[in-house]
Amino acid sequence: MKLCIHRGTHQIGGIAAEIATETTRILIDMGDELSLDPGFVSAPLHIPGVTDANGRCDAVLFTHYHGDHTGQMLRIRPDIPLYAGALAKDIMRLSSAHSWKKDEVLCRRIETIRTFSAGMPFLIGDIQITPFGIDHSAVDSYLFLIEADGKCILYTGDFRLHGVRGKTMDKILDRRIGKVDAIITEGTTVSRTDGKTVTEWELQARVRNYLQQYKYVFVLCATTNLDRIFALARAVPRGKYCICDDYQKMLVETVSKHWSGISSFYEMPKLLSFKHHPPARFAELGGLMFVRANSKFGAIICQYDPAQSILLYSMWDGYRTKPGSTIPDFLALTDTWETLHTSGHASPEDLRHIIEKADPQLVIPMHTDAPQKMQALCPDRTVVLLKDEEELSL
Repeated sequence: MKLCIHRGTHQIGGIAAEIATETTRILIDMGDELSLDPGFVSAPLHIPGVTDANGRCDAVLFTHYHGDHTGQMLRIRPDIPLYAGALAKDIMRLSSAHSWKKDEVLCRRIETIRTFSAGMPFLIGDIQITPFGIDHSAVDSYLFLIEADGKCILYTGDFRLHGVRGKTMDKILDRRIGKVDAIITEGTTVSRTDGKTVTEWELQARVRNYLQQYKYVFVLCATTNLDRIFALARAVPRGKYCICDDYQKMLVETVSKHWSGISSFYEMPKLLSFKHHPPARFAELGGLMFVRANSKFGAIICQYDPAQSILLYSMWDGYRTKPGSTIPDFLALTDTWETLHTSGHASPEDLRHIIEKADPQLVIPMHTDAPQKMQALCPDRTVVLLKDEEELSL
């Protein structure tokens, strides 16, 4: 079995990784690069046999729906099968259809995606893939156990242990996977020194306190960060409103439709949607409203007493501090704003924990801008630092 990371050995996002045997070739993810520079356009990926006809590719698998993993889907040859989780496919479909720059070709391509189920192995050629659902800031995210040529490879995708389903990873490794030959792991946070990792449950508790202190609590978060929306909606007490727009509610309903039978956490929360104006009684009773940083929501926030309001910034801080960002002006619409966020990626300590539990012979970092720091994180392991397009025999 051979591995080639086409992009992502020394950067966060823009991921594409290939695993191949003598007879089968698959790709995992095909994403856009990330940048805070205004007007940035991701470099297109050129992969023989995937983006052109100069070779063969049997399938492309997506770990989750974030654009740094799916953004170059349309560069994949139309005849190559695509695979993703069923809920992830629905979210991609709804997000694409809702986009202001709706792409009909992309919408049609998403409809062709074949779906897999957590814990259920499937074959592509002579490669067996077992997807396992894990916690990330995108619901329906997966790691892959890849078995071929007598080897077991763990491909983590993006994950964390401090989310609402954070305990899932240990259970999967203990009960379903055990020791592996190699782990291909994300390392987003290895270069960060953010201090203590805040859990999603702690964010929920903080929102409960804010709802006692302020009549109006506005939350600016990513529309597809759906675990957070579920958690914060459940923090709203009886007698207060929890409000979002029609698109956000549609996404929440989609998650509930897929997963309410799996966990009561995903049962549909009390969530009132609106098209143009929030209900009049919100002014009287108060509560929580999910917002986005645009003029529509800005005008809505300005209707309420800023001294009785708080705006919670629940996104990565880089979006707020990047040159030309309009978010600081948006946050100034209330007298008070606070950060209410935690990473979608595993802390360095949790990365080490998972690597030790999987007990691999080789550790191969990707989705990181500091892969060399992985060696210090697990000094007793063989860490292989690849370059983009470099091939490794496993």
